Amino acid sequence: MKNSFIILVGLLLVALLLSHMFLYQVRYDQVAVRTTFDKADETSVQPTPGLKWRWPWPINKVSLYSKRLQLLEDKIEELQTADGKSVIVRTYLTWRIADPLAFYVTLKDPAEAGRQLSSRLREVRGLISNYRFDELVNIDRGKLKLAAIEEAAARTLDAALAQAGYGIKVESVGIHKIILPESTTGKVFETMIASRERLAENALQEGQAQASAIRSEATSARERILAFAERRAQAIRSQGDREAAVQYESFAKNEEFAIFLRKVDALKKMLDHNTTFVLSADSLGILDWFNKDPAKAAAPPLPVTASPAAATP
Repeated sequence: MKNSFIILVGLLLVALLLSHMFLYQVRYDQVAVRTTFDKADETSVQPTPGLKWRWPWPINKVSLYSKRLQLLEDKIEELQTADGKSVIVRTYLTWRIADPLAFYVTLKDPAEAGRQLSSRLREVRGLISNYRFDELVNIDRGKLKLAAIEEAAARTLDAALAQAGYGIKVESVGIHKIILPESTTGKVFETMIASRERLAENALQEGQAQASAIRSEATSARERILAFAERRAQAIRSQGDREAAVQYESFAKNEEFAIFLRKVDALKKMLDHNTTFVLSADSLGILDWFNKDPAKAAAPPLPVTASPAAATP
């Protein structure tokens, strides 16, 4: 029984060893290049995932490469802009293996690919020196040229790699960080202060111009309103004078009756708060209209008597 177990374990180990020697696995995110005595051709590329057959080394050799995008971040470097200012820039790029066979023949190792890309990225980064400082750092996005720099760098680097035949495709080149040295920072602050002062002065002048226009418009509107009110008041006064003239003509026909009506109106205004006065009818002259006796009409009027007890609020 013990011997059978040892034999079974031995067979399993032999099977594992043989499978490792004659089989290899390609994952879904990988591509394999299987060479024969270190020679590769179009049939050497194995792009489909799964278990693959091979002869043991040194007959066949398998190199596995990733299909995914790979990121390369370069070191920080100080550059000069077109207007003589210093900036510290850190760039990056993303790349992938587009032709596994060409990649194996020229570079073989992804680490070597990183070294080549880093070296060429430093050359491309010189494009930044063709732009002014305000095209790299600005609060106005319309003046920034970072996107144009990144696109130009990607095209230049991709063309250089295609000419070299590395089998690498550059997907994007970007500026990861821009740092201002201390000497440049002071100049930037001075420029920002001067810019803000100009903006404040322009805003003040614009506000003063708008205030002057508003005051002028308000003055013009006031004069128009006053002129209209004066014309309207003059028209009302003229109409009142005409109506008063008509009333005066009517009053002139019977002045005593007109005076009587005025007295009645005055009493209505004075006695408009629930006040009762007891007066002699003769003192008001109301019965004079019905008195046909000249002797009575000539008699002097009696004095007005007001009883405090009779007045009730």
